[in-house]
Amino acid sequence: MGRAPASSTVQALELGLRLRERREQLGFTAAAVGKTTGIGGNNMSSIEIAKRKLTATKLNELARVYELSDDERAELEQLRAQAERREWWDDYSRMYSEEFLRFVGLEAGASAEREYAAETIPGLLQTADYARAMVRGGSPYIKPVDVGPRVESRLARQSRLDDTDSFTLTVIIGQTALRQEVGSREIMVNQLARLGKLSEERRDHIKIHVMPYSAGAHPLIGGGLWVLSFESRWMPDMVWQESVTRGSLIDKPHVVRELSASFDEAVDRALDLDDSLEMIHQIRKEMETS
Repeated sequence: MGRAPASSTVQALELGLRLRERREQLGFTAAAVGKTTGIGGNNMSSIEIAKRKLTATKLNELARVYELSDDERAELEQLRAQAERREWWDDYSRMYSEEFLRFVGLEAGASAEREYAAETIPGLLQTADYARAMVRGGSPYIKPVDVGPRVESRLARQSRLDDTDSFTLTVIIGQTALRQEVGSREIMVNQLARLGKLSEERRDHIKIHVMPYSAGAHPLIGGGLWVLSFESRWMPDMVWQESVTRGSLIDKPHVVRELSASFDEAVDRALDLDDSLEMIHQIRKEMETS
């Protein structure tokens, strides 16, 4: 597998995690390091979770306190410099929460994503017409002027699907999502045709499972879930969860492990890839002829 595209969000977080790992190895508290370097304990903690940027000067000071080698210092400086880059999702900061933009940035640099979507087609697989219908119908508080940019940003995320050697996507789609007529019957027919084509032509890195009604209760029933994985050993798996009104990133290891295991069990209960494709084609044909 090739390297995932560079993402300033991922690089900022890796920088913070590597600094925290070294600090803990030395037995220093964030407050003590902050006092020694003039960064401040709260600021140090924010840097370690990529909520605050680090200057080159302060990084050099941390490298001295942490007794880093020249090679280690150079690696961290490269991460710091790359974390300063402006990314495409920064153009949409006025429309989305900081937490969601953080998720988008992590997704842009992930090596694998697993997603469960009960009632809607996953954003990475949506057609432009389906995405537009979702945005228009999703909330009465979305301004008409923001519909276009929101659709544009959703489609921009789909560029990851072209990274065939560095990104794998596994989705579980609820049977309800296949039958929910978002936009119009024609939009749904085209959306299902896209799902079928992706499943047939890109199965090596896009795996589409359908959770049928007959599966009954399963570990992920009741909500949306994304599990992101990364190629760097410093980057742990992370989870994005959404409700109707908000989304949140989860990085607590035990919670991530539980949700990841729940996803794997849900895959086992869902239809396999061939049967999922057959159901997608069947529902599409029903919509075309009814």
